[in-house]
Amino acid sequence: MMSKNKREDETHREKIEQTDADFLGKPKEVSSEKASETSQTVQMIKAEYETLIKESKELAQVRDRYLRSAADFENAKKRLVREREAFFKYALEDVVFGLLPVMDNLERAIAHIEGNDEKMKPIRDGFVLIQKQLAQTLAERGLKRIEVIGKPFDPHIHDAVEHITETQEPEGTILEEVLVGYELNGKLIRPAKVKVAATKESSS
Repeated sequence: MMSKNKREDETHREKIEQTDADFLGKPKEVSSEKASETSQTVQMIKAEYETLIKESKELAQVRDRYLRSAADFENAKKRLVREREAFFKYALEDVVFGLLPVMDNLERAIAHIEGNDEKMKPIRDGFVLIQKQLAQTLAERGLKRIEVIGKPFDPHIHDAVEHITETQEPEGTILEEVLVGYELNGKLIRPAKVKVAATKESSS
């Protein structure tokens, strides 16, 4: 009986030992597989991260090229607008300059026709009307008369044709306008011819 029980105990112990061996051996095997899978996962994540970094750099380069191209396009568009404006601004310069003598002659004619002469009044009124219409049309296109009487002489916009010493005005003061000066959209197209106050020393 005891021999039988002993054999049963030994058999039971062998089963337990085998079970323990199997139990202890499996985690080692599972742990190795998981380590391999983890390593592969890390490598995949690393590769994806490097790919993402590369694509981000390429995207940044594309964005930078786009911004530069957009800036170049915007600058070119602004330059074209400025050139177009400048073209239209001064396109009529030759035409306007050619009409200035007509303005001069109309003003001279008006000045020489006395306003109290009833016979010449219709003619004078006609000249005045034409002169006003022409002046308004040219003014709408940027023509501006240079005001000179009583102003200091400026060689950039005035042309002195005579220096007058017999005057009480300060030296360099414009006393008389001989020929009207004009600017077209801020650009001088004809200087005003003027007579200027001067001292005897400066005029000699």
